[in-house]
Amino acid sequence: MTNKRLLFVYTRLTSFVQGDIDILEKGYRLYMYHVDNTTKTKQLFAMFRLFFYLIFNINKFDIIYTWFADYHSFLPVFFAKLFAKRSYIVIAGYSVSRIRDLKYGSFVNPIRGYMTKYSMNNATLNLCVSKHVERVVRCIAPLAKRELLYDGITFRSTSTTPKENTILCVAISSTKQTFLIKGIDRYIAVARVAKDLNFILIGLDKTSLSHLIGEVPDNLEIIPKLPHNELEEYFAKASVYCQLSRSESFAVSLAEAMYHNCVPVISNIGGMPEVAGDFGYKVKGDDAVEVVVAIRSAMNLPSSDKYRERVIKMFTTEVRAKALLDILERTA
Repeated sequence: MTNKRLLFVYTRLTSFVQGDIDILEKGYRLYMYHVDNTTKTKQLFAMFRLFFYLIFNINKFDIIYTWFADYHSFLPVFFAKLFAKRSYIVIAGYSVSRIRDLKYGSFVNPIRGYMTKYSMNNATLNLCVSKHVERVVRCIAPLAKRELLYDGITFRSTSTTPKENTILCVAISSTKQTFLIKGIDRYIAVARVAKDLNFILIGLDKTSLSHLIGEVPDNLEIIPKLPHNELEEYFAKASVYCQLSRSESFAVSLAEAMYHNCVPVISNIGGMPEVAGDFGYKVKGDDAVEVVVAIRSAMNLPSSDKYRERVIKMFTTEVRAKALLDILERTA
């Protein structure tokens, strides 16, 4: 372990944020800083706290590492530049999005967009989770230095459970915004068309979104968010993984499904085609009949380990760990 001290700034402790913490704490003296952005009031208060924290502590750190470019990345990058410290930002979907109808993305709000763009342009390096994100960063912030660093997934099992004739989608959603961004309405529409097929949807809050879901077709099972070990059992049994998002920077669930040799049927959007590669089927997403045709074709494909092999080669935490530590060492 190096003696270099790294300040890790984040808003939510998701599985992929925790993954980077696990990687970095093996090579650096890690200090965590949580910015609470769950409400506008808490976010404003958190920004004031962050301002004074950086004033009194910035010289203690060699590196500032922030997950996502947004309000909370502005001050870390500003102080890092002012005090000649290295700063890195992990860039994913929300940071490079502007979907006005759904009020989704940092660039929907001009002030938020300014802080995001400043962060990108002035960071030592932007770590983009897909080539799609890297291309968008190049357009949004031409001065930004950027490098591809795919997300990584971790699995504890390689189940040999026999595949069932089921189609699976995993999409965590409790708001109208995520319901539409993740294309859950599209997935439900597909289930209504293909009444002879069995569909499973995991992660949806049925209670808060009942007005959007409508009548659930008999061939669709909706399951709330599950612990990861239970989720793996569904990946292992499903033959097809279908995700029809309207915006997606990488799609961790897609990579997880492919690790378990599910055939992907995905909307041809964002970073998902990069994850799937030449495998599976890419569709427009809003044509339920087209999606059903792709699903039926996917279900007729012979079983194969080629999906898992692609994920192991490109999208595991081990691959990300090596690449991330190499980048930090190379850009020192």
